[in-house]
Amino acid sequence: MKMRIRDKWRNRDRQGSLEDNATSLAYGIWQIALAAAKNLHVEDFDYDSDEQRIAVIAEYLIFLVHAADRVAFEQMDEQSRNIFVTALAQHTARHYQRNVVDVMGRGDYRSGYIEKLNARAAEYAETPFTEGNPGYETRRFLGEKIQEVMGMTQKNKWVIQQVIDLDAPEAVKHLKTAMDNLFGTSNIDPRPASKDAVIGAD
Repeated sequence: MKMRIRDKWRNRDRQGSLEDNATSLAYGIWQIALAAAKNLHVEDFDYDSDEQRIAVIAEYLIFLVHAADRVAFEQMDEQSRNIFVTALAQHTARHYQRNVVDVMGRGDYRSGYIEKLNARAAEYAETPFTEGNPGYETRRFLGEKIQEVMGMTQKNKWVIQQVIDLDAPEAVKHLKTAMDNLFGTSNIDPRPASKDAVIGAD
């Protein structure tokens, strides 16, 4: 997946606040998730509908928010981490809402996204990140969710392996680069993230 994302402040002497960095990273995460969803089509997997594409994007957004939480767990104190991750989730929800409205029409898509993000957070927290990368179980969980969306048609039956072996590691690589460029974090902690943090819908 080739992409250019905003992951540096124009003023190199500027040190962004937690909110600033969350805002910037949320846009980067949206770009990464969109590129990952498009890449499935490039690799000759089939989408039956816009709803499928949107659902795949949502799964990648949630996966990447969780990965960013692992970085924050290692690099920030608990209060800063909570502020940052909550803001990040809210800003990804904003991007999701705006873009889904453009495709699907008016409606509240944000609430369903936040609900799914909170449900997935508890599940991802049980899976490992090792030496800065999502472990096999973590990648497989994402792959299973995307396989469920895409279905087990003849063309789509290998979606899970595409996600596990290629797309999930590539997405996290771009995330880590963006976070490192924004505020000097590049190592994802191998310990589980908290299962207890719940993001509010507004």
